[in-house]
Amino acid sequence: MQAHATPDSDDESPPGFELVINNVPDDVFTNVYVKDEFEVTFSSYGSHAQFRYVQEYGRVFVLYLLESQCDAALKELDGSDVDGSKIEVSKLKKPSSTYLLRAPRKKKDFLISPPISPPTEGIPGLGAVPSLALQAAIASLGGIGSSFELHPGDDVRDQPKIVVTQD
Repeated sequence: MQAHATPDSDDESPPGFELVINNVPDDVFTNVYVKDEFEVTFSSYGSHAQFRYVQEYGRVFVLYLLESQCDAALKELDGSDVDGSKIEVSKLKKPSSTYLLRAPRKKKDFLISPPISPPTEGIPGLGAVPSLALQAAIASLGGIGSSFELHPGDDVRDQPKIVVTQD
């Protein structure tokens, strides 16, 4: 008996040469004797032929180890009669690696950094406005060497004390 595989069990087709048989009558899928006769017919061209049945589409895939076996079966069985139906046999063309999808080529191999200075046509921003608490601390400084405690430290929460001094 030949090896049988279902389309769900093979995600990728194994290496070899494959025929696609279309217009396969339903008896090949349902009747064991017709199925065996079908396999014997195609196995006569290659003793290690493998069959995959796709009943929903009325197709059978036959895998041969050698291309000569595949070509001989194609030449002699295309248009032949199987259980009262004329079958169509064709060779499955596997895509070469040049037809597979690939990632696009990189245009540049480096990152573009932002400009170091503002654009000449734009007006430079005024920058961040200091907080009112900081402005009040600076205004309350009396003179050189004076300081103002902006935030009292907290040893429990491990927060530092912030003090503003004027030099």
